[in-house]
Amino acid sequence: MKASLNILGRKHNIVSVEVQDPETGERKHFYDSEEFSFMPEDKTADLANCIESPIYEARIVEDLNQLIVDSRDHLKDLGNQIIQEALVHDGLPFGDSALPNLVKEYKEHRDYIDGVASALEVVKRDNYE
Repeated sequence: MKASLNILGRKHNIVSVEVQDPETGERKHFYDSEEFSFMPEDKTADLANCIESPIYEARIVEDLNQLIVDSRDHLKDLGNQIIQEALVHDGLPFGDSALPNLVKEYKEHRDYIDGVASALEVVKRDNYE
């Protein structure tokens, strides 16, 4: 995977970057080791793996957390609908009841929440350890 920069909807490969040391103020120029293998070792870096975006990563975590909260609220609503549907249809079979569809949707949504939670754990593990 190459490090890329999106400018006005166009992606560009990042092949070099100038950085400033926040403590000393010293500026250095680094070149992508894949593109410039002939450069001295202290002037090259694997830019695809060393460029970070903590603000973007934090936004992903916030969005996934909010998605889990919203999904759990929806799951709670589905559970209440199942209870109401079961109370309205006292006795088996449920026939034209919406209960089978609600139960199916409940199970699928619970699996969806588990998937989002797993994705969140991966993002947190990869970015915050």
